[in-house]
Amino acid sequence: MHLVAMVNPPTSQYAENWRHPLSRTDWLQARFYADLARTLERGCFDMMFMPDILAIPEDHHGAYDTTVRTGGKGTIALDPTTIAAVAATATTRLGLGATISTTFVPPYLLARTLLSLDHLSGGRMAWNIVTSTTDAEARNLGRESIPGKEDRYNHADLVVRTALQLWEGWDADALVLDPSTRTFADPTRIHRIADDLPSRGPLTLPRSPQGRPVLMQAGASPRGREFAATWAELVFVVADTAEAMRATRLELRERAAHLGRDPDGIRILPAVQPILGASDASAAGRLVELESLLDGDEILTMLARLMHADPSALDPDADAAQFLTAHRGATGSTGFEDMMLRACRAEGLSVRGLAARQAMSQLKPQPTGSPATVADYLCELVETGAADGFVISSALFPTSLEEFVSGVVPELQRRGALDTGDGPDTLRGRLGLPEPARLTGGR
Repeated sequence: MHLVAMVNPPTSQYAENWRHPLSRTDWLQARFYADLARTLERGCFDMMFMPDILAIPEDHHGAYDTTVRTGGKGTIALDPTTIAAVAATATTRLGLGATISTTFVPPYLLARTLLSLDHLSGGRMAWNIVTSTTDAEARNLGRESIPGKEDRYNHADLVVRTALQLWEGWDADALVLDPSTRTFADPTRIHRIADDLPSRGPLTLPRSPQGRPVLMQAGASPRGREFAATWAELVFVVADTAEAMRATRLELRERAAHLGRDPDGIRILPAVQPILGASDASAAGRLVELESLLDGDEILTMLARLMHADPSALDPDADAAQFLTAHRGATGSTGFEDMMLRACRAEGLSVRGLAARQAMSQLKPQPTGSPATVADYLCELVETGAADGFVISSALFPTSLEEFVSGVVPELQRRGALDTGDGPDTLRGRLGLPEPARLTGGR
């Protein structure tokens, strides 16, 4: 199986992370990310993935007070490419995934940034493709509002196609470095890109050591899944049950096949948040302890902010499904809201219950138990076709990942479910992905 660590301290997926004594507080220092990257490489993780957000999340009045006061997710967000550069210097084999928005970043700039990191890391970069979702982000980037979903994805198709052609602009043998003929590079092997794209090329860099950076995407709406099936090589899935994971993986593979892609050229990784202990009982105790630290009033305020609702009008005992239905579209993520609604209906959650689930793990599954118990859970999902691996979300940074590496990783390796660190050095090689097929249209 493949393992990817989602790294977004200090606010992470667990609302109390930044206050917990087992969490480090030096997340504005390079050493934090270098240490974590070395831990993940030692644990045979394929990749360290950095999400991003381009604005502090706002409430229904357009204020950021609740987010910053509570340390909500998005209060602090270092540039993912900067973190990737730090992690690259501390490791030799760990893949590095950086999030860049197609809505706001010109394709030439993002293609050059990612290819620069890909060269400097020896072919270990992935691009997590997002379209952004909020008006707050749009205003920070000089626009009045975020474009509609269809427009964003249509533009993302254009940006990805442009980036791919830019990455293909240098043939693999274009860089000659032949002193005898005084030839640095062969201009006949370096090409501009198609006329209908919003760049001209070529890039100021030769071909990637791994062909091109790996393409990663996490869209959960129907349009997002169409985009993933078209372009993504690694798909980050948010699903609350094994059945939902399995259905999503099957759908993505079928969509890819319909588009003429080999479904085996896509790795589909659901997100989970393991809660570990030396025994099942101690892990259950830790889960109770983490839940007990949540502030009842604060988590309701945070849920209201997420859903752009008035917190003073929130009824904690009301039906959560009805609450979500009344505030449909507030998050900008159709897939995430679908998952929340499905969980609320299946579990009969109240608004208070939904707030607690959101504050604990953003409704991601929380396999809880000893390393062997958590390994059982992960292996069963892979063996039953629900996953090709997992994005590991952490309650506590870096403790949760350190415990996973020291406990679950050896258990998975003992079962033959995870490699032991040998094999290819490029991210594409580690993921077992094929050499990328070239697009046509360059000149």
